[in-house]
Amino acid sequence: MFLCFFVGVFWAANFVFAPVSSSSKPVRVDIPLGSSAGQIAKRLKKAGVIRSATAFQIFARLYGASKNMRAGEYEIPPNLGVIEVIDKLVAGDAVQQWVVIPEGRRVSQVAQLLSSQGLARSAEFMRAARRKPKAYGLLLPVSRSSVEGYLMPDSYKFPKQISERKLVRHMLENWNAKVYRPNRALFDSSDLPLDKIVIVASMIEREARVPADRPLISSVVRNRLKKNMRLQIDATVQFALGYHKSVLTFKDLKVDNPYNTYRNAGLPPGPICSPGLDAILAALKPADTDYLYYVAKPDGSHIFTRTGAEHQAAILKARKMREEQSVAGGQ
Repeated sequence: MFLCFFVGVFWAANFVFAPVSSSSKPVRVDIPLGSSAGQIAKRLKKAGVIRSATAFQIFARLYGASKNMRAGEYEIPPNLGVIEVIDKLVAGDAVQQWVVIPEGRRVSQVAQLLSSQGLARSAEFMRAARRKPKAYGLLLPVSRSSVEGYLMPDSYKFPKQISERKLVRHMLENWNAKVYRPNRALFDSSDLPLDKIVIVASMIEREARVPADRPLISSVVRNRLKKNMRLQIDATVQFALGYHKSVLTFKDLKVDNPYNTYRNAGLPPGPICSPGLDAILAALKPADTDYLYYVAKPDGSHIFTRTGAEHQAAILKARKMREEQSVAGGQ
């Protein structure tokens, strides 16, 4: 009796993990971004490429793959076993693959991200990015040979066999559609040239950690420009250095680079990242303040002040807050 039971269990397990059929004709299955193992299993079962969604989900967890399966549009033949299907999803072996370009990334970071997803060769993408944005259909007049600032942060589904130039073009066309066309009236009525709005937005994107601070930082930039004060924005120094540092030294602030706004007056020559829509809207619609300074608090928000004396007091306040937080964290 026990032998019959174990034979039955073995047969059932073998059945649910076996290929659905002997057909090698692929079935198209789209796995959206953010899908859980359970949601993926249901889509595969509905498409007819696995026998049991529950068995697939359990095996994916045991296999250590439940959180490693990648979004994309796949072609999966029903003659694959469960392990082969999971391997395909973990490898991201898709016809079209989802990828998220976050706000605040530099061109070099986007190149690395696409390369890690197997969608682009990093060096080729950088070469494609060093062309005038107009060549890719950007609607803003930008004279420099770089698309820095205009690789629209968004979720994309790209085909595997796509050229680096087409990747760049798609992101810039998306920028036209998501940013410029809906807000053209704001761009046209701005007191700053259109490209400079994006430069300001890129600094806001890198400096602001909470949404409420974006229009306030925008106002500080505008107010300092009007008074011919150096912007002294840390994010531009980090861009000049070519890497991120959580704490800048006095030596860092002296780096000889046109993007160092501690040494050079006015705006930097170009954007320091690709800002999101919220940062661009903040650049277009700064808050009405007379703030000239800000300093970061431990929670990422900022203290905004009007005078040098107020700013020094704010620095001491922020430093005390960090020290208190450090002491509390050590207890």
